[in-house]
Amino acid sequence: MPRLFIYPKKQDPFTFLLKNQKVSIGRAGDNDISIPDPFISGKHAMIYPIKDGHAIRDNNSKNKTFINGNKIQAEVKLNKGDEILMGSTRIIFDKELSTNVELTDAELSADSVNTIMNLEDVLKKPDISSTIRAAVPFDLDRIKDEHQALSIINEVSKALVIHMPLNELLDHIMDLISDVLPMDRGILMLREGHPVQFIPKVVRINNKKLVNLRFQVAQSIINMSVDNHSSILTSDAQADPRFKARESVIKLNIHSAMCVPLWNNKEIIGIIYVDRISNLDQFTQEDLKLLTLLSNLAAVKIENAKLTEQAIEKEKMERELALAAQIQKDFLPNRIPESRAFDIVGDNIPCHQVGGDYYDFLEIDENRLLIVIADVSGKGVSASLLMASLRAALHSEIHPEHDIEAMASKLNDFVHRSSAANSFITFFYAELNKKTGEMKYINAGHNPPLHIDTKNNITRFESSGLPLGMFTGQKYKPRSVSLNPGEMVILFTDGITESRNEDNQEFSEDRLIASIKNHRKASSQEILSKIQKEVEEYTRGMEPMDDMTLVIIKRKS
Repeated sequence: MPRLFIYPKKQDPFTFLLKNQKVSIGRAGDNDISIPDPFISGKHAMIYPIKDGHAIRDNNSKNKTFINGNKIQAEVKLNKGDEILMGSTRIIFDKELSTNVELTDAELSADSVNTIMNLEDVLKKPDISSTIRAAVPFDLDRIKDEHQALSIINEVSKALVIHMPLNELLDHIMDLISDVLPMDRGILMLREGHPVQFIPKVVRINNKKLVNLRFQVAQSIINMSVDNHSSILTSDAQADPRFKARESVIKLNIHSAMCVPLWNNKEIIGIIYVDRISNLDQFTQEDLKLLTLLSNLAAVKIENAKLTEQAIEKEKMERELALAAQIQKDFLPNRIPESRAFDIVGDNIPCHQVGGDYYDFLEIDENRLLIVIADVSGKGVSASLLMASLRAALHSEIHPEHDIEAMASKLNDFVHRSSAANSFITFFYAELNKKTGEMKYINAGHNPPLHIDTKNNITRFESSGLPLGMFTGQKYKPRSVSLNPGEMVILFTDGITESRNEDNQEFSEDRLIASIKNHRKASSQEILSKIQKEVEEYTRGMEPMDDMTLVIIKRKS
């Protein structure tokens, strides 16, 4: 069975064996894995078995969950060696780190820092005239060194041309650096997470005597490199009196170390640190310059790899959202109810590919038609899933002998059980008697539908209770109204009335009413199309802020 290898920032690492069950992870003590990390939410994430392994899902945590540096939006299948980052805690799926990296608080003295090279000075192109002047007198060794550096950079550039997954790329980068700069140990770290921190990604231990030993890196050398935007070369760190109290450093006898930022020409995304212990030759300024150039090249490639993976993930998510949008569309009515006495139509325009608005028509019996409109709090995938659950629960409750009041109470309790504490659904439910025109309804916190008589007088079907899911045990008293020939009822969600123009002014209920009155003699479909067109023209140039749903019920004269 796979295991989780957990590395809290301020605790000893530990492991957790994954069995065929769900595992909750968070700061709260009742989780299966409880981690006292202040940047982890109480119920942060869940790992659970799937058909071909295990997957992880974020529980809408405050600081989110990252897999291999990418923030997860939905379920993600875990592969061996995947790195999960929650707050300041690292979790490796089914793979133990061969060397445990520790950032120490030890400081560097001025005496131990040999060279500081500013990134811009190293990376800028040299002026031709100054280069020519600098070449006199003739310096053969310097020219050989520069030619060798250019050859190495050219070879590394070729080696990094082919796209590969980010984890493989990071390994490849450290392999290339190990080949051209002999070292005992090296580490590549990227800035990730909330709070942002340097997370070890690849560790290279070329000296077999150092394998499985704690790899200590002074936080101060990283801070100096990042804060000064510079590459750092140190030597004889064990001679620094500040290190004498640290037995591990004395035993390791670090003779020389380099730390360079991973600069992608926009920002520092990480660092590369290398040192020599058994190798008595110290790193030179030319080594530092070469590592800086290689690191810049690697940083750009890392950024490109991230963008490529994000594009692939975005494309995958868009395909999944398109499928979800089609499924959600299939949940909505696929035909207009037929009636000799009534002209009924409805339509939904989601703000995103999927949304939380819902409307439906259901034949209860030969004479009664159920008409419903609802609006789930929030937008996007979570709202659409809750909407789908509501639809399924509603359909299971509808039959000729159902009690409208009991049905509403059951739906309320169902939504309360099935959703987060801050989720709810505004819900309007009506039963229309197609013979008599009587409409029995319940309004659970929804925008009051508009009843317009033949003289253009407006009455509203006011709320008869709180939205579904806010509190358990709610009661909803049904009300009744009669629709006479020539009268109509407009059901809508607030995405219609709260749509805004460039001046941040709402379309408003008044404009909706004016539009209805202007076109009241038209068919229900024509009225609906006119309203949608007017909203579109009013908000032209603005992104939609919410889903928009409209249902029109008109009794024929």
